[in-house]
Amino acid sequence: MTDPQTQDAFGSRPEAYAEDAFGAAPDPEVLPDPARRALATLLTSRFITRGGHAAAWEGLIDHEPRIRARLADMFLELVIDHDHEVAFKRQVDDPDAPVVLRREKPLGKDATLLLVHLRQLHAFTDASDAAVAITASEATDFLARFRDPNDTDEAGFQRDVETALRGVERLGLIRPDPDVPDTWIVSPAVVALVTPDRLAAIRDQLQGLAGGEPAAGARPAGSDGDEDTDPAGAEDGGDA
Repeated sequence: MTDPQTQDAFGSRPEAYAEDAFGAAPDPEVLPDPARRALATLLTSRFITRGGHAAAWEGLIDHEPRIRARLADMFLELVIDHDHEVAFKRQVDDPDAPVVLRREKPLGKDATLLLVHLRQLHAFTDASDAAVAITASEATDFLARFRDPNDTDEAGFQRDVETALRGVERLGLIRPDPDVPDTWIVSPAVVALVTPDRLAAIRDQLQGLAGGEPAAGARPAGSDGDEDTDPAGAEDGGDA
């Protein structure tokens, strides 16, 4: 019998998997513990990766049909990119379905531009490739291409670059490299979240920005009007 003090945050339920006092069979509707943990991680994270959430990933792959069904019960769709070993949930494509995921604020112009750049860096990689990284100087050089030529405020521009990096980091798509200063490791999730269609839409915006047109239209893919502002249009369910 499980000691209540040893129960974890997900709440162990051993009674669901053993006969009760009357010899009744266990409840077939109760997910096995690894599947429950995987489902809980999916619901509380923007996405999961094999490298960052090994146990949850294994539970998801082993019990994908049942987890997919549980998400569908909540009007959510499971998306798995096996090539880049990334999984996330998103709202079902049904205008009558209730909105159950929190919507994010739009990314700023520079963060959106940087997000597209990171997606391009990861364009031809898969899970077997070495990690993709970006340095602060590389981010600065990239964003300088879209800087107002009349802007002479260097300190302000550097603050904009730092804000853009923090914005993408907030989404869990980059993380600081613990071994290299001013360097961020890019999550392979950026490939699954920024789809080719969404990337093409933002590239159109980039062309306008590079041509000197107003930058107000630079928004993350899927964020027109009051739409989702997550890069994949996948609403936030928690921190990754």
